[in-house]
Amino acid sequence: MPAQAVTPSFTSPGPTGALWLWRFPTARKALKSQNRMRFRSCIKTHAALVALAVSSLGQALPASDWVDAGNHRWRVLEVAPGGSTGFTRLDPSASGIRFSNRLDVEKSLQNQVYLNGSGVALGDVDGDGRCDIYLCGLDNPNHLYLNRGDWKFEEAAGQYGIDCTGKDSTGAALADLDGDGDPDLIVNTIHSGTLLFRNDGNGFTAVRDEATGLASARGGMSLALADFDADGRLDIYVAHYRDTTLMDMPNTHFNFRTVGGRREISTVDGVPVEGSRFENRFRLNERGGIEENGLPDVLYRNLGQFRFEQNIVGGRQFMTAKGTPIPGALLEWGLSVMFRDINRDGKPDIYVCNDFDGHDRLWLNAGAGRFREAPVLALRKTSMFSMGVDFADINRDGLDDFIVVDMLNMSHQTRKNQMVPRLQYSPVPGRYNDRPQRMHNTLFFNRGYGVFSEIAHFAGLAASDWSWGSVFIDVDLDGLEDLLVTNGVERNARHLDTILHLRKQREGRELPKREILLARRVFPAQATANAAFRNQGDLRFTETAAEWGFGDEEISHGLACGDLDGDGDLDLVVNNLRSPAGVYRNNSAKPRLAVRLSGPPGNAAGIGARIEVEHAALTQSQEVIAGGRYLSSDDPMRVFAMSDGVARLKVTWPDLTESVIEKAEPNRLYQVRYQAGTANSSAEKPSAALFNLLKFPVAQPHIETVSSDSQPLLPWSLGQDGPGAAWGDLDGDGWEDLAVASGRGGATTLYRNEAGKRFSLLEPNTPLPKSARDALAVLIAGGQLLQSFSNHDDGLAFGDMVTVSQADGSLRQTVAAKAASAGQLAMADVDGDGDLDLFVAARALPGRYPQPAASWLYLNDDGEWKESATWSTALQSVGQVAGAVFADVNSDSAPDLLLACDWGTPTILINTGTGFVDETEPLGLGKFTGFWRGIDVGDFNGDGRIDFVVANRGLNAGYEASEEEPFVAFYGDLDEDGRGEIIETVRENGKLHPRRNLSTLNSAMPWLTEHLRSYDQYARLTVDGLSGPARLANASRAEITTLQSMVFLRGDTGFEARPLPHEAQLTAAFSPVVADFDNDGAEDIVLSQNEFSVHGEESRQDAGFGLLLAGRGDGSFEGRGIGESGLTVFGEGRGAAAADFNHDGRTDLVICQNGSKPKLFLNQAKHRGLPVRLQAGEGNRDGVGAILRLESNGKLGPARVVRLGSGFLSQNATTQILGGAEEVTALRVAWPSGGSERFELTPGQAAITAVEGQGRVVVD
Repeated sequence: MPAQAVTPSFTSPGPTGALWLWRFPTARKALKSQNRMRFRSCIKTHAALVALAVSSLGQALPASDWVDAGNHRWRVLEVAPGGSTGFTRLDPSASGIRFSNRLDVEKSLQNQVYLNGSGVALGDVDGDGRCDIYLCGLDNPNHLYLNRGDWKFEEAAGQYGIDCTGKDSTGAALADLDGDGDPDLIVNTIHSGTLLFRNDGNGFTAVRDEATGLASARGGMSLALADFDADGRLDIYVAHYRDTTLMDMPNTHFNFRTVGGRREISTVDGVPVEGSRFENRFRLNERGGIEENGLPDVLYRNLGQFRFEQNIVGGRQFMTAKGTPIPGALLEWGLSVMFRDINRDGKPDIYVCNDFDGHDRLWLNAGAGRFREAPVLALRKTSMFSMGVDFADINRDGLDDFIVVDMLNMSHQTRKNQMVPRLQYSPVPGRYNDRPQRMHNTLFFNRGYGVFSEIAHFAGLAASDWSWGSVFIDVDLDGLEDLLVTNGVERNARHLDTILHLRKQREGRELPKREILLARRVFPAQATANAAFRNQGDLRFTETAAEWGFGDEEISHGLACGDLDGDGDLDLVVNNLRSPAGVYRNNSAKPRLAVRLSGPPGNAAGIGARIEVEHAALTQSQEVIAGGRYLSSDDPMRVFAMSDGVARLKVTWPDLTESVIEKAEPNRLYQVRYQAGTANSSAEKPSAALFNLLKFPVAQPHIETVSSDSQPLLPWSLGQDGPGAAWGDLDGDGWEDLAVASGRGGATTLYRNEAGKRFSLLEPNTPLPKSARDALAVLIAGGQLLQSFSNHDDGLAFGDMVTVSQADGSLRQTVAAKAASAGQLAMADVDGDGDLDLFVAARALPGRYPQPAASWLYLNDDGEWKESATWSTALQSVGQVAGAVFADVNSDSAPDLLLACDWGTPTILINTGTGFVDETEPLGLGKFTGFWRGIDVGDFNGDGRIDFVVANRGLNAGYEASEEEPFVAFYGDLDEDGRGEIIETVRENGKLHPRRNLSTLNSAMPWLTEHLRSYDQYARLTVDGLSGPARLANASRAEITTLQSMVFLRGDTGFEARPLPHEAQLTAAFSPVVADFDNDGAEDIVLSQNEFSVHGEESRQDAGFGLLLAGRGDGSFEGRGIGESGLTVFGEGRGAAAADFNHDGRTDLVICQNGSKPKLFLNQAKHRGLPVRLQAGEGNRDGVGAILRLESNGKLGPARVVRLGSGFLSQNATTQILGGAEEVTALRVAWPSGGSERFELTPGQAAITAVEGQGRVVVD
C-alpha cells in the first residue's frame, strides 16, 4: 500500500435506524504519517456526526463546509467562473497520467479480438473523497491513478495488487459488492476470465475464482451491476464475446455429415466436434455457410461474502417474450450490457449489445430472479454491429430513451469503400413482427406502454463512425442530455479495396496461416475524431465535437464520467489504443446540482435509484448505474442543470420508496440517504384512450404479391401502395358499410355493417372477380362501388383501369387502362350540372419513374363517365399523383382539385366552370417539392377557409432536403434500352455523389461503372464524373425541397406552410384523415404510417403505429401517444377512412395495412358530436362538395367539406360528425349548387338531416 492520509470510517444510525456511512479526515499529524491507520466507531449523536464527518461519497473538505438536513446533507460547490461549454484535454506530463493501452502489432494481427480495446473505471478507491482512475491494458499492466487533488494523480496499481499483469484486460468496474462502503474491483479479460478484487478500505485482495463462483469463461467484455433480485446485494452481468475467432484461423478444414436429413459439422481440422473445444462453436446457416457462435453471457447472483451463483444466459431463468424458457444457452457476441429500470417497476431490466447478426436482447425483469424478453413489437429494428448503449430521457417527457452505437461512417467517401453486411433485410408484405438489423446507430424513442420508435436518422445520430462507447451527458448544462461517442479502429477490416487486394494476393496460392494473418496489416487504420452531439431539445442533435474539445482523432474505446476536480460537473476519461489516455476537464461554469446517494444496506451508492430534478418547468431524470459503459464504469455521481432558482429533488430508490428535498439550491453537492419506508403507489391511472381497437373477426388480410420491379434502383416499391378503404351504404339499410381493396389475385372485400353492432362479410349476388392487377382506390357512391387498378406490375395499357359495380356485384361500367397506372379516385360536380364527375389519378408510368404522367377527368353523362379532353387538359403534365381531394378553395362554390404529387408539389387546380387552371405557383406552393402521398382538407384555424394537410416521407428516412440544398435525382433512359433509370444523389462538401453503393449501381447499370478501377475511385466521383456529361445530358433532373408532412393554411394571398409536429415526421405517412375526433370543436388529423418496401440500402420506415394529431383550433396540432389515442397499427398503414359506423355521434376509424388485415377503431370520446346528413339534388344526393359550419351565439365553427375520395386511395363517410355541438344554435350549409342555408337546431338535438331548399337562405 502506498503512503496516504488516514481516513477512518464511522457508522451512525439515522433517524429511521438505518446505518449511514460517514468518513472524516484525521488530524494534520496523522496526515503526515507514512503508516495508514484505519478504525471504526459509532457516533452517538447527530451533532457530533456533523461536527466531525465528511461523507465517504463527497469531496474531502473541512467538516464545517457540510450542512446536515435530516435525510441529506449538502455543501457548496466551488465553480470556477468564466468557463465555457466543452472540455480541455490534460497534458499527461502535468497530470501524471501517462497510461497508454499498448498492443503488439503481430499479436493483434493473429487475434482480432484485441482490437475491441479496453476500458476505464472511475471511483473513490482510497476513501479520500476524490474520484480515482483505473485503466485497463492489453499488452501492459493496468494502472490505478489515485487522485491527489488539483489535477495531480499518482499511479499505484502495483502497490495495490491490481495491475493484472499479463491478463489482457478488457472491461472493468468499481462497485461495492459487500456493502462496506468501499468500491471493489471487477476486471474482465480475454484469456483469464473475470477477476475480482475486494477493497477492505486498506487495499485490495484478489478473491480466488473457486471461492467466488465467478466463471473462468474467456472473452469477457463489458459488465454491469445491479440488485436484480432485490436481496440488497449488487449482482453482476458479464457480456462475453470470444477469445479467438474463425477469422483468426485461416485454412481451417471442416468435415460434414448428415444426421436425420440435416447436414452438420463433424470435425474441425480433424478434431471431432462432440466433446471438444469446437462443440457449440460452429453452425451451418440456411445457405450452408459456416457461422461461428459467440460465448454465452453470464449473470452472477451475489450470495454475499464474495460468493456468486453463476447463471448462464438462457435456459429457465431467461424466457422468450411468450414466457417459454430459452432453449439452452444463447451463444452470441456480447460487447456491452446495461441495467436500467425501463418500465419503472423497481426491478432492473437489461439491454445487451451483440455484435454481428446476433440480435440485441432487451430483458425485462419478471421478478423472482427471472427475465423475459421484451415483446417483439417493443423494438422494430436493432443495430447490426451493436457496440455500446446508454439511456436518457432525451426530450424530458419522463420516459427513458436509449441509443445503441454501430459503425456507420459519417463520411460518404469512407462509407462507399466499406463492405455492407452479409445479411440484408427483405421485407415480406404483412410481416411486421420481425426485427431487422441495420448497420447504423439506433436511437429508441420511448412512446410509452413498452413501445419504442427508432429515430436515429431523424435525430441526426445514425452515423458516428466506427463507434464503441456512448454516453449521454448534459455537457452544456441546459437541462438536456447530449451525446458523446468514442470511435476509431486499428484495422478497418471492411475496407473493400483492401479486401480485393488481399483476395487477389491469395488467388492460385495456398499461403501458410501466419502469412495470411500478417498480411492483414495492410488494412488501413481508421483514427476518426470522437463524436459529440448537442441536444437541441426537439429530438434533434447537432455535431459539436470540435467545438467542445472532444474531437481528438485517435482509436478510442472505453469512456467513463466522474467529477475529478470536485466542482460538481462530470469530467471524462477515455482509454485510447496505442496513444495516451484522454483525461478531459469539463470547463462549464453554468449552475449545476450534483447528487450522490447513500443507499440501503448492501448498496452504499444507491445503484438503480432514479433521481428527478424539477426545475425551470423541466423535469430532469437520471438513474445511478454501475458498469454499463462500453468496457467501462462511471463514478456514481449525477449532475443536473440549474439555470434559475431552486429545484425539487426526488430520489426513487430501487424499492420504490422516495426521498424528497423540496428546495435544492444550485451549485451544491447533495448527498441523499436512504430511509426505509413505504413504497410510493400513487401512480396516476392512465385516462381512457380516444380509440378502442375492436375485435374484427371477419377481417380479411390484404393480398399483396411482390413482383420484380423493372427499375431496380427505385427508392421504394411502387407495387405495394394498396389498399384503399371506403365507407358508404352499399345495401341501402342506412348503415355505412366498408369496402377494402385487394391486391393482385384477390377481390375487394365488402363488409356489411349490421346496425353498428358488428360486421359481416357482404357477398353480392354476383361475386366481385379476383383481379389480375392490384386494386388500389375504392369509392362508394350512390350504392355503387368504384375501384381503380394499377398496371405497374405488367406495364400494359390494356384491360381495365376503373370498374363501376352495382350493389349486387354486377358490372356497370369499365374504364380502359392507359399507359400510366391508376391510383386515387375522387368525385365532385366539377361542371355544375348536378351530378358527380370522376377524377382518376395517374400514379406513375411503369418503368419510367419518376417521369411525370397525365391524369384524367371523366364527366358524368347520364350515369356514365366519359373522359373529357377539355377538363383533362390541365392534367396532362400535372405529375405523379398520389392523393387527390375536391374542395372549394376560392369560395366560388365550384369544386377545385387539390393534388399530392410524388416528386412534385402540392398542386391546386382552380375550377373556372369550363376547365381547370393551375394556381399552384400564385398560391405560394411551387417551392414545396416532396414525396407527397395522401391529402385531405379541413379548416384548421376556424376561419372558414379551406386549409389542407399533405403526407410526406418525413425526416427519419436518411434523406436530407431543403430549399437551399435540395435532394437531387437524375432519371431517364440513360442507356437508351427503353427502360428508365434513376440515380439518387447525396450531397457532401457541396457536391453531388451517387447515393447507392457501387455494387448496387453496377448490377443495375454495369455500363456506368465499367471504367472504374477501385471503390475509392467510385467514392470520390461526383455524378458528373461517374456518368459523363454526354449521358447526363440525356437525363432529367428532379429536386426535392420538403420531406416533412405539412399543413397549409389559407391566407389572404396564398397558403402558409407549417410542418406537422415531430411525431408526424418519424416515419413515412400515407393517408391523412381530417375530422373532429374528440368533438372539441377543432379539426384533428389521423395519419396512417410506415413503409417497409424501401430500397435495400435504406432502413425500413417503421417508427409509427398510426398517429392522432389533436387540433388546437389555431392551425397547430399536438401529437398524441398510444395511451391517449389508442391507435396501434404496427404494419404498413395505407388507406384510412372515417365514419360514425355505430351512429353514436363519434367519428370512428379504419386503417388498412399492406399485406395484412385492416384495423377497426371505435371512438370513445367523452362528448358526442352532431351527426349531419345532407339531402341534395338527385345526381348528388349526399351533397358532396357542400361546406358545413355550426353556429353558436352568432359565432361560426370550423368549415367541414363533404368529400367523396380523399386521404390516400380512400373515402370517408359522407355523414359528418361536427364537434363542439353542446351549445350550438344552427347549422349552416353552403351547397355545391351555390346557395347557402341556415338550419335551426334545438337544445340537445341529437342529429340533423339537412334537406336542400328547406333551410333559411343565407346571404353572405
